[in-house]
Amino acid sequence: MSADGIRHQAQPDSDRLSDEDITLYRDLLRDRAMVQGYADRPFEGLSWDYFLADVELEARAARIKMRDQTVGSICDTIQVLPPTAIVRLRAARYAYFSPLAPENEAQVDEVLQLLDAATVKLMRQRRHAVHAVQAIEAKQEEARKETAAREAALLAEWYACPYSKLSSEPEDFLRWIKVQTPDTWHVIVESWDYNGGDRDDVIEWIFDQPNCDLGTAAQFFFTAGLANEEPEKLSPLYRRSWHLMKRIADNWQIGFYVRNELQHSVEPSDMTHYDELVARREAEGRPLRWKVPGPKARRFGARRPVSAYWYEHGHLKLGFAAWKRQRERSGCGKDFPCCCAA
Repeated sequence: MSADGIRHQAQPDSDRLSDEDITLYRDLLRDRAMVQGYADRPFEGLSWDYFLADVELEARAARIKMRDQTVGSICDTIQVLPPTAIVRLRAARYAYFSPLAPENEAQVDEVLQLLDAATVKLMRQRRHAVHAVQAIEAKQEEARKETAAREAALLAEWYACPYSKLSSEPEDFLRWIKVQTPDTWHVIVESWDYNGGDRDDVIEWIFDQPNCDLGTAAQFFFTAGLANEEPEKLSPLYRRSWHLMKRIADNWQIGFYVRNELQHSVEPSDMTHYDELVARREAEGRPLRWKVPGPKARRFGARRPVSAYWYEHGHLKLGFAAWKRQRERSGCGKDFPCCCAA
């Protein structure tokens, strides 16, 4: 049997198998194909490429027209193939799918005894090809796991390394933010702690800059979620955030933010909630005291920020990638954690 459709005319010795055996093997082949056909990644891999090519070839030899390459068509075809085809496909399943092991080789030898020499040669060639590909994939997977393990170890070092940490004390943080880029401002805003007010001078300074990206302003505005509140009824912390939202809205409306390059990470539901609130309040005759341009007027950038820094839960650090580059240049980490007494 060849993948080119040239059928060797010698027939397998199917007489050595009973009708019950043929029925059993037919059901097994069909069931395996059905299970694989409904998998997340159906019929993936060289083994299935070879097997399905054999099914198609057997169908042509038996003058059976396959509807298509869907799982239903494949299973229906297997169901009506003649016994000789089932014998060959049973051998193909063993040859293409069984792992490389002494006990499996003995089983492959046994099922191939029923076939002609040309088919046996082809199936053995394909078996070797499958195992060669699997060996390459195994090495690639091993390399991937080693790389992932090294990266995980480096991440642990990064978290612990004192030289990756920067001061986020209010005065230090404000002094630092003033010499950073709009991309870094965006990184800070994306991970801002809305429940802590001791660093609000930092974020207020950002939104007073014309070079603050519109995506950064939108990130805070739609995430803060205080548009429906009355400032007089809020705690001092949240009243300050409410006034910052108003300042952002006013700046947005007059085109104060001249930069629009960055993609925000606001949840669509947060934007929808705000737009529905605006519509509802206007329908009730109680419009919000301030608002931003509507959905059709909003346009934001499409790129993610590029920054050497990382910020989360009030902790400011050199970003992992930047830390790795610095570590490699300085030779740090050779005897971690002794290198920095982390």
